[in-house]
Amino acid sequence: MNSLELKSIIAGVLFGIWPLFMNRSGLAGNLASFVFASVVLLSVSPFAVSNLSQLSNSYWLWAVAAGVFAAVGLLLFNSVLSKATPQSVGTFFVLMIIIQTVVPSVYQVIMNGEISITKLAGFVLAVVASFLLVK
Repeated sequence: MNSLELKSIIAGVLFGIWPLFMNRSGLAGNLASFVFASVVLLSVSPFAVSNLSQLSNSYWLWAVAAGVFAAVGLLLFNSVLSKATPQSVGTFFVLMIIIQTVVPSVYQVIMNGEISITKLAGFVLAVVASFLLVK
């Protein structure tokens, strides 16, 4: 296993944990998003300072678009987390993760210009999995 795979696995575990904790926080969706974003900003700032030189030759439009999509997604998802019970939060989380997995898969199909039988089967199975897991 290489370091990128290991980092991806650890990130997956951490991304899987934070919504479960946020659901227990008792914060309303918008306030939860603000607290989350504030803690993230404070946490990543020391690491970002060493890369400030990259600001001048970056593609700002892509970065801003990524931030806007993430902000809207965070607001929506924290709204769900704030209203879901601890017993039902897993259902909504699974649904979001399945859709989140399908998006880059569709992107990969578009970038490759073709869809394989295995990818098509994966999309069908994702629909089946989301149906079965949210029941």
